[in-house]
Amino acid sequence: MMRIKNLLVVTAALLTLIMFSSFAPGRQDGFRELFRRSPETRAQVVTMVMENRLDMDEAQAEKALQINLKYAKLSQSYLKVEGVTMENTGELLALNQKRSDELKAILTPEQIKKAEDIREKWINRLETILVHLKENNF
Repeated sequence: MMRIKNLLVVTAALLTLIMFSSFAPGRQDGFRELFRRSPETRAQVVTMVMENRLDMDEAQAEKALQINLKYAKLSQSYLKVEGVTMENTGELLALNQKRSDELKAILTPEQIKKAEDIREKWINRLETILVHLKENNF
């Protein structure tokens, strides 16, 4: 249950960031445009970040790229519409969970721990942003 709550918090925060990033000066092609680019571009960016943050070797990076590309293609139809809706949020969360499970299979226990620590820091940051937005009636 806690994992589902965390996923929902992260999804809501990401959606909020994407939505509000379009209002920032000079950021018109910010987060929203990153998510609308080709699946190949999204998969390469995500894999590059993973490779750097988790100190992945070449073989792991190639496998991660294939996994990320597979799920970027599966999620593409959701991202082409005008925003993520509540109706498809559950489907996207399910896809993300499958992607996460496949990625964990290629990581070492140390890398999994590091990834979970990074994820937890992001959740905390996003929760802080959501609290701030709520306090300011956004």
